[in-house]
Amino acid sequence: MRLIDRYFFRQVLAPFVFFTLVLTAVMWLAQSLRVIDLIVNNGQSASILLIFAGPLLPLVLSIVFPLAALGATIFALNRLLSDSELVVVYSAGQGRLSSLRAVFVFGVGVTVALAIVTVLLAPLGARSMREKTAEVRSDIASALIQDGRFMHPSDGLTVYIREANGPGDMRGVMVHDARDADAAVTFNAQRGALVKTETGPRLVMFDGLAQRVDPKTDTLSLLRFDKIGYDLSEFVSDPADRRRKPAEFFFYDLIWPKDPDLSERDYGKYVSEGHEQLSAPLYGFAIVVVAAAAMLQGSFSRRGYIGRMVAAALLGVGLRVIGLGLQSVVKGSPETWLIMYMPPIIASIIALWLLARGRFRGAASREQTPAPA
Repeated sequence: MRLIDRYFFRQVLAPFVFFTLVLTAVMWLAQSLRVIDLIVNNGQSASILLIFAGPLLPLVLSIVFPLAALGATIFALNRLLSDSELVVVYSAGQGRLSSLRAVFVFGVGVTVALAIVTVLLAPLGARSMREKTAEVRSDIASALIQDGRFMHPSDGLTVYIREANGPGDMRGVMVHDARDADAAVTFNAQRGALVKTETGPRLVMFDGLAQRVDPKTDTLSLLRFDKIGYDLSEFVSDPADRRRKPAEFFFYDLIWPKDPDLSERDYGKYVSEGHEQLSAPLYGFAIVVVAAAAMLQGSFSRRGYIGRMVAAALLGVGLRVIGLGLQSVVKGSPETWLIMYMPPIIASIIALWLLARGRFRGAASREQTPAPA
């Protein structure tokens, strides 16, 4: 790589790293809010958030990389234009394409990074995320054993524990089961313990009272008990017994699904997700060259390049939005999957053609003033 190419590459790489770090932090926090809600609602400790942090990263990076590349390209080219460094390059006889060789290499690098994230890491992260989410939701102990809180594992079911010292030692247990309005019952016990059986978890209550009101006669029935068990197995789902979402599969399992019972609607989701994994990396290069073409159209200006920066940003974001819109089209018509590759390829060809048309017009071509008479 030539010295000027290395210099230009550093100019675009530094803001890319900066934008990536900032956007990743912001989007990671935004994505973590859903995880925090899941943790709080299921009574998990804050340390479980660290376990979810890793699987979230590929999803965040798949969104961040194109945006960071767009911002870095606009920032670097605006700086090179404003400092007239490109004037020197063009004065030395360099054309647009040859002078932007480092920017093109940067775009290829972003494409490779996106390919690794979307094709390999994102499915693994999505699968790990869903598995951990299922495990958290199936942890009935953490969901129920919380001091002084009314928990609702299901509509019509309320569980309250005054003091919990672990699954085997709970004090002041109350269970109100009104899922069947005609057979509502309330259990109050001095002690309780959560035990696992072959059929699932059971809440065993000791030294208590069961109360039931007959809705027909409005009579109250009381039953004192020394020990009684309440079945909780129906509120626990097996983490392994779940249907995987398309985002958890690799592209070859999505494009050529092996499930013979797959519905036509699900087939469209699989195909669109598979081609999204393959087409998304192309936007890494496309966004970079589109931004470069937008920034380098026209002549040099001493008034700044705000208009071109806004145009480049809108074109880059709009290009990605079009791609996401076409993914929705392919969900309904899987046979049209080829259109998902058209936006980045066509945009790249047009941008390269615009960059290859010729050199910049000199600053004097528009800003030259007539000499005084």
